[in-house]
Amino acid sequence: MFLSSAGNLSAKSYIFGSLGTQFDLGQLGKTITQDGQNASSYYDVQSSDGQNGVATRRALIPEDRLVTLQHTTNGLISVKTKGPMTGGVISFGYEKDFGKVFFWRISGNYTRKIMGGYSEAKFAGYQYYDITYDYNAVQIPVDIGIKLSISEDAAIYIGAGIHYFKGGWSLAGSNRMEDVHQYLVTNLGPTNTITNLVADGTSPQSNWENTRFNAAGFAPNWLIGAQARLSEKGYFFMEAETFYSFQYGVGHTRSLGGIISLAPSPGFPVILGGTQYRFGYKFEI
Repeated sequence: MFLSSAGNLSAKSYIFGSLGTQFDLGQLGKTITQDGQNASSYYDVQSSDGQNGVATRRALIPEDRLVTLQHTTNGLISVKTKGPMTGGVISFGYEKDFGKVFFWRISGNYTRKIMGGYSEAKFAGYQYYDITYDYNAVQIPVDIGIKLSISEDAAIYIGAGIHYFKGGWSLAGSNRMEDVHQYLVTNLGPTNTITNLVADGTSPQSNWENTRFNAAGFAPNWLIGAQARLSEKGYFFMEAETFYSFQYGVGHTRSLGGIISLAPSPGFPVILGGTQYRFGYKFEI
């Protein structure tokens, strides 16, 4: 049945467009929610047996730590957390069937953050921490694959190829947690539990930082999908396409706190890959 009906696919050409989504942009979800980012500077600490030492400061504070602060202080510290970034995807392309069961296609995909990627903390109304992440990427895949008819009006397909990618992610905002720490040292003492919880902010402060990490290159990808006829020449389709875009990017910090806590030109993984889930319309030409 597959081979006989697949013969109807040969020699057809299509243009198509689609909308979709991609989750955990940049694979930064764990950084945002759990890990944060250590700084390259340290602060003094004292162990329970009185021994002195140092601990690493945090350039980026994870959201679970902020939530802990909010509940430990009974709301004196208030926070807003929006979790990992989720993106919207728009795609346009051209596809051509050849042989009895094969096709090739080229498309252009643009991804932009539409939600998530924001953390904020206030102490008694004073905003001492706010970080906004952003993300955008362009990917241009060229694929070849197999398309099999499952009925006269529907088909499934799978393919693989290579794509060009360009894009990156950024973070902007301020880390002024040391202000809160110094206030609590004066009013609650240096060994108070709450004081210790805010002891690892950047010093000097990171004010109005705005750093972007970009990458470009080529990487493999693959896709799987299904299409069904809506009209004589129109088809609805759903597909998932996975990209393996990755390179290291180098940012340039602007604040004194960012320069000292990270580096003047820190490197960070730029992962533009991931799976895009799309639905759209395909028109036979």
